[in-house]
Amino acid sequence: MTTNFTKNILRTVAISMGGLAVAAGAWTAVASPYVPSDTTAITSAVSADLAFSRDEERMARDLYAAIAAQYNNAVPFSTITTSEQRHYDAIRVLLTRYGLPDPSAGKAAGVYANADIQKLYNSLLAQSKISLTEAYKVGVAVENRDIADVKDAMNTATQADIDRVYGNLLNGSEQHLQAFTDATNGILTTHVADGTQGNMNRANSAGNAAGAGTGVGYGTRAGYGMNGTQGNGNGTGICVTP
Repeated sequence: MTTNFTKNILRTVAISMGGLAVAAGAWTAVASPYVPSDTTAITSAVSADLAFSRDEERMARDLYAAIAAQYNNAVPFSTITTSEQRHYDAIRVLLTRYGLPDPSAGKAAGVYANADIQKLYNSLLAQSKISLTEAYKVGVAVENRDIADVKDAMNTATQADIDRVYGNLLNGSEQHLQAFTDATNGILTTHVADGTQGNMNRANSAGNAAGAGTGVGYGTRAGYGMNGTQGNGNGTGICVTP
């Protein structure tokens, strides 16, 4: 697949029709009952995009988790890690739905099938170890690449469910970028989204903010709280059926 910096790196949210369920506050994967009628029509380019997205979403999750652990659970890394897990899971649902192999199968955190993603992960992790300030810059770089990658993939995919997922990944990446940009300017925010059946609950370090999503799935937006204030956010849910 031809990419900007080999697809640049990183896409950032959605699961539907039973793709995720909330049980006792934890996300649990369940089977998706929907089987599209046009699975045989999926192109090699779209297949490659989905495989790449699966690896890059996992890279974002692993990278942010490693940075959070290095800097005493620093925000927004610790909270965005959870969001990246959902992005990663969203791509898994599409891979399963279209009968595509999972490039992350059997791979440990920090190990990727795509050599360019592996190289980028190693480079960004090393940069993040310089200082927390540099780590914030890593977050900005990751999300900027994410946005470019998702837009590129949306221009290739024609399936409604895939486009819908990519649209939510784009929304998530834009919000993550804002959080990391704020952090570089000394404003720390959190980014947490949970919900099911199109209803989202958001929390930040100081409180909760409610939002309503569309479709069946979970929200891609978080409430943002600044300097100990109440968080506010508007949610976007996702339904991956056409």
